[in-house]
Amino acid sequence: MDNNIGLLSNNPELTENFRENLNEFSMKLYKSLDVLKAEDISMLSVDSEFFKTTEDIQFHLSRIRKKLHDIPVLLIIPSGSLPGIDFEWFFDEFLVYPFRKGELCARIRKTLWDKNLQQNENIISIGNIKINLKEYTVYINNVKQDFTYKEFELLRLFIENKSVVFSRKELLNRIWGMDYIGGTRTVDVHIRRLRGKLGDDFNTLIETVRNVGYKCKS
Repeated sequence: MDNNIGLLSNNPELTENFRENLNEFSMKLYKSLDVLKAEDISMLSVDSEFFKTTEDIQFHLSRIRKKLHDIPVLLIIPSGSLPGIDFEWFFDEFLVYPFRKGELCARIRKTLWDKNLQQNENIISIGNIKINLKEYTVYINNVKQDFTYKEFELLRLFIENKSVVFSRKELLNRIWGMDYIGGTRTVDVHIRRLRGKLGDDFNTLIETVRNVGYKCKS
């Protein structure tokens, strides 16, 4: 079941193209909503042209969500129909047809990876930052980052305690330990490095609280 990707479509050309682009995955074709079973697939791809109108798409995506629960849904949209997409519909990812080489599998892998992260109790996240507590790894936009142990522990502490203000002395005690003999300036240095690694999109995540210390923006 892990490698079974469902496809809801009655378009023979799209179906064949879909099958040819799956590579490491297997396809299970559906031509009716009534036979969908969550236990048979790890993800469902839905050909938007299977339905006649946008109202039909919205209604039946809602039906699919209720039927499949947390099974992710990939909505396949013809290139000319892209402006009509509504992001409030019940789908997790979308893909434009005709497919570009390698894109179908890439979207499937990313969606399944995101699903696994959401269900993994060892993963904490904020925005596009994901921290694996078991592996001591940090991902930003699904790209693994190079963090030192102290940087990792600082980021973990802030994200697990959003809006809590930590003084520099508190951070020294928690991260470096009571026996650390260096000054509080080492905290500022590590925070500056951490912000640099978080990049432009995330370096305001850790806020300076004047005359006190630092906190994670809620």
